[in-house]
Amino acid sequence: MQTAARAYLQTKVNTTTKEELVVLLFEAAIKFLQQAKEKIKENDFAEKGILISKALDIISELNGSLNTEKGGEVAKNLHNLYYYCQTRLLIANLKMDCEIIDEVIGILKKIGSAFAEIVQKSKLAHP
Repeated sequence: MQTAARAYLQTKVNTTTKEELVVLLFEAAIKFLQQAKEKIKENDFAEKGILISKALDIISELNGSLNTEKGGEVAKNLHNLYYYCQTRLLIANLKMDCEIIDEVIGILKKIGSAFAEIVQKSKLAHP
């Protein structure tokens, strides 16, 4: 079953546009953070740390993909938001703080939904 799931995921990644991949990254980071909150409630602190690390890796990837030359002020603002989210998640990881994780989830949902809306409008404009 794991092999089939990996094959499906690989196919999905290979057939997805760069813009759609960004949306998938936001969704994955949010999923990992929601799972981390559950692990805090279950006192599974090792797994919580792994899940937060996965979300941090995704945020780092999103941050690293910013083009500050073309993106201008928007890219700079996103960089600052990503840095803020990373800092907050490090604190949440240390303090086992679900409220901080919720704060970051809220930020990621807003940015991710904006990207999803852009992707959707682009698809409608260029079918």
